[in-house]
Amino acid sequence: MKKLFAVLFAVFIALSSGCKLAPPEVYVPTEVPFETQEPATPERTAEPTAVPTEIPTEAPSAEPTSTPMVTFLYKSRVNELKIYSAPDKNSRVVRKLRYEDKVHLIEAADADFVKVYLDGEICYCDCRSIVPADEPLYGYMAPMYEYKKDNNGNIALDEHGNPIMLKSELIDIRLVIPDIEIYQIFGTDKNFTGNVLYSRPVPVLQYETALKLAEAAKLFKNDGYTIKIYDCYRPKSVQYILYDIVQNSSYIANPYNSASNHNRAAAVDMTLIGPDGRELDFPTPMHTFNSLSNRSNSAGWTPEQRRNVDYMTRIMTECGFKIINSEWWHFSDENYLSFIVLDFDMKDIPMYTANQLGYSMD
Repeated sequence: MKKLFAVLFAVFIALSSGCKLAPPEVYVPTEVPFETQEPATPERTAEPTAVPTEIPTEAPSAEPTSTPMVTFLYKSRVNELKIYSAPDKNSRVVRKLRYEDKVHLIEAADADFVKVYLDGEICYCDCRSIVPADEPLYGYMAPMYEYKKDNNGNIALDEHGNPIMLKSELIDIRLVIPDIEIYQIFGTDKNFTGNVLYSRPVPVLQYETALKLAEAAKLFKNDGYTIKIYDCYRPKSVQYILYDIVQNSSYIANPYNSASNHNRAAAVDMTLIGPDGRELDFPTPMHTFNSLSNRSNSAGWTPEQRRNVDYMTRIMTECGFKIINSEWWHFSDENYLSFIVLDFDMKDIPMYTANQLGYSMD
C-alpha cells in the first residue's frame, strides 16, 4: 500500500512540474504489408534464337507453286527468223533462228506477232514465219513473168510482132503427187560429181508441168507402179558444174550457150518402182553417160529393159512430155519454151505447210 502511494505521488509531482512523458517507441514497417503489396514486374531479357543442331525429322510443307507455262513446239519455215524482245520490229533482236530451228510458242500477241519462250525469256516473232514442228514443209514460188530475149538481148517477138512473155510458178511435186518417191541425187554426194550440189533439195516443177506428171502418176498407179524422181528443178549455176565435168551436150546441156529444161523446172529424171517396192529393170543406172543409155540402142538392152523403157515412155508422152534419144530417164514438158530459165538457190525457195498453200495431205 505504501508502494502504490509512492508511485501516485511521483506522478503527481511530475505533472505539476510541467514535465512531459515521452511516448513509447512504436515499430513502423519499412515495407508495405503483404496484403496490400502490388506484384513487382520482373525484368525480361531477350532470349537467344535457338540454332537447330540436327535436321528436323519432318520437312516443312512446300510453298504453293505457280501454274506451269503451256507451250507448243514450233519451227521456223524461213531462212532467218528474227526473235524480238517486244512485239515491235524496231525492238531489240534477241536471236536469229535458222530454217527449221525450234521454238516454244506461248500464244498470239497481236495480228502480226506471236509470243514465244526462248532461252528462259519471253520474246516475240512474226506469226507467219513459224509453223507446228511436226508439219512437213513444201516449196512454192509465186507466179512471175518476164519478156523472152533473143541472143542480142532484145525482146523476142512472135509471128504477129507481139512480145513473147515467159512465165514461172514453182510447186512442190509432193503436193500434187503425195505418194511419189523423191531421191534428188544431186542433193547427196552419191552422184557422178561426188559432191552435194543442192543446198536444200526441194523437188519443185513448173505448176503446169507438175499437173502433167500427176496425170502420168495416176496411169502408172493403175498398173501398180510408182514414180521415183532423181532430179527435177536444177539451178543453172549447178548446170555449169555438171557440164564442166561431162563436157558433152548430148547428156548435159551446155549452159554457156543455152539452158537445160531442168533449169526451167520443166524436166524430170525418173524411173519406176514396181509393186514389190523395187525399181524396175532399166538399161543403166541413173546418169550413165554413154551409148548404153541411148533410146536407139538395140544391142545392149534386154527384152525386159526395152519393155520397161517403152512402157514408161508411152505413158509420159501421152501426158504431154517429150523425150531425148541420149537418156532413157529424161522427160521434158512439151511446152518448155514458155518457161523462164531460173537460177534460184534451192534454199531461197519459200517453204510452207500444205495447209498454208491450200492443200490437204490426209
